[in-house]
Amino acid sequence: MSVKANALANYAGQLYTTLVGIVVYPFYLAWMGEEAYGLVGFFIVLQAWLNLLDMGMSPTLARETARAATHQGEQWQLLRRLVRSLEIIFLGLAVVMVLSIVLGSDWIASQWLEVKTLSHDEVAWCIVLMGFMIGMRWLASLYRSGIQGLERQVSLNVANVVIATFKFVGVLLILQFVSTQPSAYFEYQLAIAMLELVVLGGMFYRLLGGREQWHGFSWDVLRPVLPFAGGVAYTAGIWVLMTQLDKLLLSSFLPLSEYGYFTLVVVVANAIMTLTMPISRALMPRMTGLLASQEEAQMLRLYRRASQFIAATLLPVAGMVALYGGQLLYAWTGNMEAAQWGAPILFWYALGNGLLAIGAFQYYLQYAHGRLRLHVIYNTVSVLIVVPVVVVAAWQWQAIGVAVAWCGFRLLSFLLWTPFVHARFAPGIHRDWMTRDILPCAAATALMLLLYQWLGLSLWSLSRPWIFASLTAMGIAILMVNALVSSIGRDMILRRLQERKHARATH
Repeated sequence: MSVKANALANYAGQLYTTLVGIVVYPFYLAWMGEEAYGLVGFFIVLQAWLNLLDMGMSPTLARETARAATHQGEQWQLLRRLVRSLEIIFLGLAVVMVLSIVLGSDWIASQWLEVKTLSHDEVAWCIVLMGFMIGMRWLASLYRSGIQGLERQVSLNVANVVIATFKFVGVLLILQFVSTQPSAYFEYQLAIAMLELVVLGGMFYRLLGGREQWHGFSWDVLRPVLPFAGGVAYTAGIWVLMTQLDKLLLSSFLPLSEYGYFTLVVVVANAIMTLTMPISRALMPRMTGLLASQEEAQMLRLYRRASQFIAATLLPVAGMVALYGGQLLYAWTGNMEAAQWGAPILFWYALGNGLLAIGAFQYYLQYAHGRLRLHVIYNTVSVLIVVPVVVVAAWQWQAIGVAVAWCGFRLLSFLLWTPFVHARFAPGIHRDWMTRDILPCAAATALMLLLYQWLGLSLWSLSRPWIFASLTAMGIAILMVNALVSSIGRDMILRRLQERKHARATH
């Protein structure tokens, strides 16, 4: 499969999943209530923290499957033995994970969460269900990574769309006709987690193929990938600490009802990052394969074009969400209190996530080369700075404090760290990368947003559908400008015009 086909499939799947979530989340809030929705947010944070037990094995499997697909032969048999070894490790850790959550459910419900209206038993049972669900989704992530590494992302996204439909839309039937209690929500999601595990596991095994006997745990196969996996695990752990510590602390500092509002802010801000996931999933295996085939120049060309595409499409989204976050939250939920509470917080998270999405490209270079030493050093220094800052900000200023701290650190990282990584892995690329790939789109986006402010456009007086329509039109206008100022956009436009001209000439 081509990078374009995989990227388009990823975008289609991610767009569907994001849009269906956007549509149904307001129903969750309205039907379940703020505290129950806060439990949904707590589950998302808990799942992110327990992914630390992955220990870098899922990204490692994705990379090894990409390498095996390039070389085939004996490498393919080694891959099958690696898969079985990782399955055994994942299954054992999943059991430990589930038991830990089940045994700690009573303490979490009574001591950590600030619950006012929901019963203690209801909250504790929901946490038990969370534990089983997290264990299953975590094991399914191993198979998902393998499918991504094999670049069978069209099939994967078809499966993701079906599962997302059951996960997001199907539960509305439960809430509407069975019960609005949070336990009903989590019991249904547990059943979908079982379905997801079976479907993805079956897909991956069919792709591996072969009738050879599957062996058990093999330390000899696992040992060579441990240095790379260790680097990924360490950096992933620090990454979870930096990106989820604020959300974990606020789950205790904020009342559960306000944490429900905060969850809405996080969902919108994270939607910015999800726009980069499809391209990164298609990009990293292909970059790894190109380097393995000694095609570094082609790899760097792909890297720059992908960077420019993300800058042209993502910066307008981040800017619009930051500037019109309150209107967006109100149009989405119909809850004015949630919109007013979340607007100033969303401003900083949206800008920070926009910077993060662009700055993440330097990691893709390190991943493709399989050398993560610099990434380990960077994350080690970062966590020593970020953790105390976030703890103080959450304690003193709660949500707004951690949002400002998040954006500030992302800006410093982008300005200082990205050029350093480029100098080590792609010498001479940074100036062109900044001036030709990133800055034109950033400048065009900023100028368009300033124009909107100068025009004094007021959206609060509009109805909710018209707010959505207005924001969409404003965002599309910025995208069109970026298509003209970016070289990749101009190339696409010129190519289309030439194709039409050729088609007319032949007729």
